[in-house]
Amino acid sequence: MYKFVPNFFPELPQFCIICGKLNKNFICDKCKKRIEKYEKYKLITGKNNIAKFLNCKQIEFDEFLYCFDYAGLIRKLLLKYKFSDCAYLGELFSKFILFKCSDILKKYDMIIPVPMDKMKKIKRGYNQTEIIVNILQKKLNNILIYNNLIKKQTKTQSTLNIKERELNVKDAFEIKNLSILKDKKIILFDDICTTGATVNEISRILKLAGVNKISVLVIAKD
Repeated sequence: MYKFVPNFFPELPQFCIICGKLNKNFICDKCKKRIEKYEKYKLITGKNNIAKFLNCKQIEFDEFLYCFDYAGLIRKLLLKYKFSDCAYLGELFSKFILFKCSDILKKYDMIIPVPMDKMKKIKRGYNQTEIIVNILQKKLNNILIYNNLIKKQTKTQSTLNIKERELNVKDAFEIKNLSILKDKKIILFDDICTTGATVNEISRILKLAGVNKISVLVIAKD
């Protein structure tokens, strides 16, 4: 089957990054309308409100922002992005995040991509959160990327229930170079949020490192 690869040469015909059909724009009108069905762009502030929304007992971060519902075409594209060697889709999601969230992102000092353990990253070939964060940083000159967060090898979260997810990521992350985080305002970025266990555990250790404020940004909420 033909595997669409985006056109990086302006002198050649342009294709829609989603359906692969010939089109003068990055996304054709038909695919844009399909994506808009799942747009949410919801910002939740206050730990009690976030805990209620995510059905968690305790929340360690201060804001929660997501752009889409994890359903339909968005779910299909995210799975393709993560598991089908389609790293180029990071450009698609970055454009939507910048369009919707750039004003919020500009208020923060650093952005941290949720890391993968070393073996999983080698197997996949890339960390999907790092790709998007790198694109965002190039467009937002005020924000720095913090890549000194290390993840130990754990079970895949999607195979576990709520309680198992919390236990699975407990003490699974390690911070290098703590001093740079003190009093900073941080964006913690992940692709999908289901229970919030991963971002909550990372936020816990970030707060222990002296981070002032944490906003969790995800592409989609399951």
